[in-house]
Amino acid sequence: MDIISDEAKIALHAGYKYKDPCSFIVIDNFLKDEIANHAIRTLLDFNTTKADYVCSDLMWENKKYAYINNLGNFFDAIFDYFHTNEFIDYIEALTGIKNIIRNDKTLVGAGIHKITRDGYLNVHIDFNIYESKQYGKIDRRINLLVYLNPEWNDEYNGHLYMCDKDTMTAKYKIAPLFNRCVIFNTTNRSLHGHPFPLKTPEGIHRHSIAIYYYTKNTNYPHDFEGSRASCVHYYDTDSIDFTGAKAL
Repeated sequence: MDIISDEAKIALHAGYKYKDPCSFIVIDNFLKDEIANHAIRTLLDFNTTKADYVCSDLMWENKKYAYINNLGNFFDAIFDYFHTNEFIDYIEALTGIKNIIRNDKTLVGAGIHKITRDGYLNVHIDFNIYESKQYGKIDRRINLLVYLNPEWNDEYNGHLYMCDKDTMTAKYKIAPLFNRCVIFNTTNRSLHGHPFPLKTPEGIHRHSIAIYYYTKNTNYPHDFEGSRASCVHYYDTDSIDFTGAKAL
């Protein structure tokens, strides 16, 4: 099942477009049109009562619903594709990271995320090491996000901010537009989040597909960017200057 557009394939082969504050790329029209449109229709079945994980009223994230299991045949096929040799070849070409674990959907983190009105995810640095029952210690190397939000307005908030850890300033803000993909390396410098509460009309939510890629923890730490951490590190929103972020 080939689900990504020819435009996306060209962009993936070209490598990361942005290097500051971390290596990342933004690709519009990522999925083939018929796949993206079908995904929107299928998401109507994902009501909040069926979420595998719910996070509300916490300091660092609010009104987040994550769907990990029982995604249905359509989304199962999408996640299957994102873990195939064919697609991971594109990811390795994009990132320069080799020996990504393939054909394994069981690794922690992947799923569909829904954020409802007033929801947010504070700026944070993800964990980058994980103890797998099958592989032992593995390194989380790459985040892939695909947004599925038709007719999204800037006034809704929900932008993904990419921030500089040293200066504590936001460099870019990325609108979660329909069929837009964001990919970035998971390091101790990939400070990101969507920290401002959503101001969406009733019934409009922020949806994304999330995929995380791992490599086996080897004896060659020079192949890994930055120090290792097993926990997510959240940052106080008030400590970061968001005013100069460039809109993408």
